[in-house]
Amino acid sequence: MNIFFQPDNTKKFLEGDEAQHCIRALRMHPGDFLLVTDGQGRKARARLTDVSKKECFYEIESLEIVPPPPYTIEMAVCPTRKADRNEWMVEKMCEMGVKQINFLVSEHTHQETIKRVVNLERLQRIALSAMKQSRQFYLPKLNFFLSIEDFFKQNLAKHRYIAYVSEKEENKHLIEVAASTESVAVLIGPEGDFSPSEIVKAIECGFTPVSLGETRLRTETAAVLACHSVHLANVMQN
Repeated sequence: MNIFFQPDNTKKFLEGDEAQHCIRALRMHPGDFLLVTDGQGRKARARLTDVSKKECFYEIESLEIVPPPPYTIEMAVCPTRKADRNEWMVEKMCEMGVKQINFLVSEHTHQETIKRVVNLERLQRIALSAMKQSRQFYLPKLNFFLSIEDFFKQNLAKHRYIAYVSEKEENKHLIEVAASTESVAVLIGPEGDFSPSEIVKAIECGFTPVSLGETRLRTETAAVLACHSVHLANVMQN
């Protein structure tokens, strides 16, 4: 059964892109069944009652509140200079159940990335599509262009980690230390990595240095691997 998004629970119809997907792409008709979510855990089984050019009306037949996962994953990432890589990164982390993605500005973040590469509306649409495709009912939150200092002040995760290229190679892999059934935040650096002062500041703010393996990874690969490591650590322990 297809999943659709309607954030306003007082409305009993689809509109905008959701309505067009229902009408044109899926060619649904009155009498067809669908699932509707508000992205906050609400899962409504509904039946289409009327379809127009711009709206799809439905009646709710049953309603369920899907409980959130017992753990939360918050990723803080410096975006890459390639739009398609940022989009792939957001899509995959959302499929894995990330709760929040923070795009950070670090000392090594290029200004063109902020001005031209990151398309905020497109990334929001990708996050929504990934939530529906992976059959989840919680829409990840995306925060854009926080300074690292502001992120340190705002982050309240119980367990915090920073992944960077360490010359000492003594850090444990994230999957070994990722806590189970807790709130976890992982910090991933930009192309060129964090500056030494940023690493020192992160550690002072309670971020534990971790490894993501022996190979040097692109930013988007590191972010997806880190997200998956936390997810897998919880799957294996529960």
